Amino acid sequence: MTAKDSCPIPAAHKRLMDCHAMWHAMADSYMQPESFRMHLNSLMQGMRNVTFMLQKQKSTLPMFEEWYTEFQTAAKSNPLMRWSVNSRNRIVKESDLELLSKVKVRWVGDWERRQERVFSFPPRMSSKGILAAIFSDPGNPQMGVVTISRQWIDKALPDREILKATRGVFVNLSALMHTAHTAASSEACGLSIREPVCVTPDLAAEPLACMDINPGWLQEHLDLDAGRGIDEVTYLVERTPENSKRAEKRYGATIKVKGDPIEVSAKIIEQAGKALVRDKKHIPIIWFFRGDVVIDSMVPVFFDQNGKYLTMHRVADRVESLKADGVIFLNEIWYAQDVKEDKDGKVIPARDRRDRKEALHILAATSRGEYASVFTPFSRTLFGKIVLGETISETMADISIDGQFNILRPVIDRWRNG
Repeated sequence: MTAKDSCPIPAAHKRLMDCHAMWHAMADSYMQPESFRMHLNSLMQGMRNVTFMLQKQKSTLPMFEEWYTEFQTAAKSNPLMRWSVNSRNRIVKESDLELLSKVKVRWVGDWERRQERVFSFPPRMSSKGILAAIFSDPGNPQMGVVTISRQWIDKALPDREILKATRGVFVNLSALMHTAHTAASSEACGLSIREPVCVTPDLAAEPLACMDINPGWLQEHLDLDAGRGIDEVTYLVERTPENSKRAEKRYGATIKVKGDPIEVSAKIIEQAGKALVRDKKHIPIIWFFRGDVVIDSMVPVFFDQNGKYLTMHRVADRVESLKADGVIFLNEIWYAQDVKEDKDGKVIPARDRRDRKEALHILAATSRGEYASVFTPFSRTLFGKIVLGETISETMADISIDGQFNILRPVIDRWRNG
């Protein structure tokens, strides 16, 4: 076995990879209570076995007592790690975890009018039955978009949803395994990729993008204004060297989206302007940052205003799942240079005005309360050529009365509410 293919702690490392696969099996069975319980039991025991296997190899790991004792001390003060140990003991020696089914309901009227409530319903109760029970109360909103999210929690950890709690334990164990590899001077590990394909030997101290704690299939959406359901559709775009070469050939040298979200926004809109001139349009893009690194991106699709409200709340869900601390939202927008009201005194949106104008617009925000707006107006000649105007950049620390950031308010509120 070559140094490249070796692993200093193969038994423990494979058990951690087992846990990754078991987490996905548990998530996939979320709507089947008995299967979910079975996979949860297996996962809780599997995560405890990671540390057992690691301890069996302590004689081969330099300075084991020092760094493992540090991990144990931190784990004793961590509610998730204490819950993990206690849960494994309960499962092995006593009984299953006492699972409770909860349903979180979110109403969104517009950017300013929104609220959330949590209800307890039987695990197998249909969405139709849940909606009937909720809207039998005349005090509940009857307009906007409603989202129903099903949740499992353990009675012993009532403030944490199971997917999120177990993912947190996995991340801590992954960080411990990284420490063990570093102690053995083995940063790389040649263990094979498993099924599903996201189960790799890579070790991370932050949540993996594949471990989504807010998956779309656990949520159901209803447009109360239109009286119909809203289906969430995701399209995956494969990133390959060939695609990158074609993009560079078409648009010239492309920038790497990396760095502080506030600082990199001006460079992004400069490149976006080149693409707009070339293609006569630009798709909306959202980048998710953790520190200075882009950890994910998406292309949101807005079919109508209610769909936009829903999409941006799902963006906030993704921020929470990824533990992202920064976002950049690039979009084409309509804007107007003054404010006009209709006969009822309501402001007429720029999109509904005949004198509207176009611009590329970037909104950037971080969980630290830093914000930036970068704005490049443009016009079209009689023959369709794009003429870019002067870019205007503004950074700020307070957006409490800045309406342009309304579209990011679901994300900002998620950060502020922890």
